[in-house]
Amino acid sequence: MFTKILVPYDSSEPAGHALQKAMELAALVPDASVTVLSVVDWHDYNAETFKIAARMSGVMGDSMDAAAMAAIDEEAGRETADHIREGIAPLIGNAENVEVAVVNGSPHDAITAYAEAEGYDCIVMGHRGMGPVRSMIGSVCYSVLNKTHIPVLIVK
Repeated sequence: MFTKILVPYDSSEPAGHALQKAMELAALVPDASVTVLSVVDWHDYNAETFKIAARMSGVMGDSMDAAAMAAIDEEAGRETADHIREGIAPLIGNAENVEVAVVNGSPHDAITAYAEAEGYDCIVMGHRGMGPVRSMIGSVCYSVLNKTHIPVLIVK
């Protein structure tokens, strides 16, 4: 059985169904844990194009304060995690085996990279119909399913 379950969560109804299913799976195994992963696409303040645009607009000089940028990212991550915790509270009740993680990047890449780096043994995702070719499972689901060796459970 699965002991370390990752649930990508975007506050949608399908993601809520996936979280409920993950909680059911975790209840079957002592010491199983569930991580709710929120993927956000923050701007990369260290990207060369951002630096050039900021200098051209006069917003900043030639050097960036890396500590200030890290503090902004950290605060945004905290706020996102708090928002997710509030949203999932009705779904998880008083479960103590659930944590929230926030990462930056494109969803399919961030989900697969996080799951593999952190050693998850199952990914439980909500179904999203996103067009005629991938209407059966959704574009992010389709991509994650094809990019990882970790078992993926797609919940409708």
